[in-house]
Amino acid sequence: MRKKEVLVFGAGALGLGFLGPELHKNYSLTFVDREFKGKFLAYLDKKGEYRINLTTPGIEVVVIRGVEGLNLDDNREREKTVKKIGQASLIFTAVGLSNLKGVATILAEGIEKHPERKEELYILCCENGQDVPAKFQGFLRQIMASLPSWVKISQPVIGRMCRYEEKVKPWSIFEPVASRFSWGIVAEPFYGIPVRRSLVAKSTVFSPAFQVKEDDEFEVSKERKILIHNGCHAFLAFLGYLKGYSYYCQLEEEKEILELAKKMVNEEMIEALLSKFGGVLDRNDLKNYSFDVLRRITSPLFGDSIFRGMRGSLEKLAPQERLIWGAKFIWSAGFLPKIYCLGIAAAIKIDQDKGKLAGSLEEILSRHCGLKQPQDAKLIELIKSGYSEIVERFRERKKCVVR
Repeated sequence: MRKKEVLVFGAGALGLGFLGPELHKNYSLTFVDREFKGKFLAYLDKKGEYRINLTTPGIEVVVIRGVEGLNLDDNREREKTVKKIGQASLIFTAVGLSNLKGVATILAEGIEKHPERKEELYILCCENGQDVPAKFQGFLRQIMASLPSWVKISQPVIGRMCRYEEKVKPWSIFEPVASRFSWGIVAEPFYGIPVRRSLVAKSTVFSPAFQVKEDDEFEVSKERKILIHNGCHAFLAFLGYLKGYSYYCQLEEEKEILELAKKMVNEEMIEALLSKFGGVLDRNDLKNYSFDVLRRITSPLFGDSIFRGMRGSLEKLAPQERLIWGAKFIWSAGFLPKIYCLGIAAAIKIDQDKGKLAGSLEEILSRHCGLKQPQDAKLIELIKSGYSEIVERFRERKKCVVR
């Protein structure tokens, strides 16, 4: 029986480290990217396999087989991509929010060239953020006269952490993606791609690789992941950077930051989630989830870098994105996001120091973060207070030796 076609836009850490391992056994899988990944894509097209490093206890090298690669900057391969869009049952985007509009352009072309199609095409956006499917649908509608009813756009919950190992040295515990490349992919063991039941109810496209959740449970797990996992990851990165650390695992030496994170989780995040979703969530389950997240983030074996947590800080500070959304979520549930706002203040201070944000703090909060008086007065007050605390605590960034 012929396998169904799946395209993954983005041959990055998430695509290669999570989607590839979960999907390759059940689907005909093709990674699509640009020229900067050209050599790797050509290798995939020729050899059809690559390796990842799973941090199980110890390191388990897993070979992902039966995959292809296509380079959008090659005219012939671009045409092949357009054709595959018409044949695909599932398409994943794993390119980051800032690159979604570019993916919409090629997808619109592929969809419009197959007007006779009847089979449903599922597009799953794996980017972190609020209302990503609606944003992506908006990009498509800007390009297309109309969006066919057979196109279904949704968003899974992505729980596995994956990262690049930019230079795999001969003595490293990790292996590169293939012998001819010097870089590797490191991923934690985490299985299943959660999707909502209403999306898959009448479809035969979704294999056991997908973890089907009732709609209310799915919605709660999405909010929980963005608030606790993404929120803690960002909080620890920004404060860890100001303390001079390079890796999350070094924060084990920094009891103050970890204690702040635990206090934020217990008094702000968990309480807000229980207030909003008490009928679905259990306090003990939330505690277990939260402290497992902190353990995973600071895992020495996974070796996550502070730099990875700080990427896209300007996007994260935008209205309705994870940092500002999180503060509003906690506040709307009736709790004071005091520690959470300290993380927002740290992100603003770092972006100011790097020349990415200009103007007064008041102007940044209004113009960039979308916080307005009087409706957001309390959050503005908390961030300003946190900013003063950040300036006082971290007058000069310390530099720590990387071990």
